Parts: sequence; C-alpha cells; structure tokens
Amino acid sequence: MMHPLVPVLTEKRRHPRIPLRLPTEYLPEEAVKGRLCHTINICEGGVLLCLPEKVRVGQRLGVEIYYYFEYDLASFEALGEVVWAEKLEDSETEYRCALEFVDLALNDLEKLKKFLRKIFY
Repeated sequence: MMHPLVPVLTEKRRHPRIPLRLPTEYLPEEAVKGRLCHTINICEGGVLLCLPEKVRVGQRLGVEIYYYFEYDLASFEALGEVVWAEKLEDSETEYRCALEFVDLALNDLEKLKKFLRKIFY
C-alpha cells in the first residue's frame, strides 16, 4: 500500500497539495450567509473543497478555513476563484471544486505556511 503523501512528494507543482480534511465556511459572492464544507487537500496557492452545492468555473468564493495549531483553534480567510468543479461520482448531493487563492492577506498566508510546514515537513 502506498503512503498517502507519496503523490504529494512526486508532484511537479509550485505548491505541493497536502491531503487534509479541515472544516471550512464558504461564501459565494452573491450570497448573504456562509455555508459549511470541508477541504480535501490544501496548499499555499489554493484548496480542493467538498461542497454541498454546484459552483461554476470563474465564480469567486470567500473561505474561512479552521484548523488546530499549537493547541488552539485557528483560522485564515481568503478569496478564491473556482478553477474547476465537478459532481462527486458516488454522491447525489456533493461536489468538489478547486479554488485558487486570489486574495490572501500576508498575515493569513504566513499562518497557512507555518501550519503546513508544521504538519508536512
């Protein structure tokens, strides 16, 4: 059985994607109230989300991703653009989408980098 991080280590991407399920709140630009979802994988440049609804390519979503770091609940916020989206084959109600971060505050980027270094390296 292959270790789950082998694909991460062999990918030729600017930022390696780390398989990680984190609770997330997302807010489509036209929405008033946030909705819950979770990450499938994450990197410094974006995130793969599992969503309860279909989104379209080019749509922008605000996200707040929650994680535990050094015994505290932490989060960071970002604005992302949907790069691709599809319905999960084995589900009637779940979708996944790749979200590229287009607006991530420097302090939130540093929090994300620190968290990813802690769990990945």
